[in-house]
Amino acid sequence: MSVIENQNTTSFVEMWKFIEKNLNPIGMMPDKASLDHIQVFRLYLELRNSDTTFRDAIQVHVLRNQLAYSLLSNLVN
Repeated sequence: MSVIENQNTTSFVEMWKFIEKNLNPIGMMPDKASLDHIQVFRLYLELRNSDTTFRDAIQVHVLRNQLAYSLLSNLVN
C-alpha cells in the first residue's frame, strides 16, 4: 500500500504542528520556508522517536518506583 492510499499517514500540516509544539517552547523552531517536505518529515520522525524514548524511560521509572514501594510495603507488614 502506498503512502497516498494509507489513510493513517500524517499530513504535512499535522507534522508541522507536532514539530511546532515540541520545538517552539525551547526556542529551536526552524523557519518553515527553509525546509522542504523531506526535511520536515525527517525532523518529525526524529521528534516522534525521541518522544517515544522519553515516554518509555518515564514509564520504566514509574514502574521501578511502584515495585520499590511494593517491596518496602511487604517488608514493613
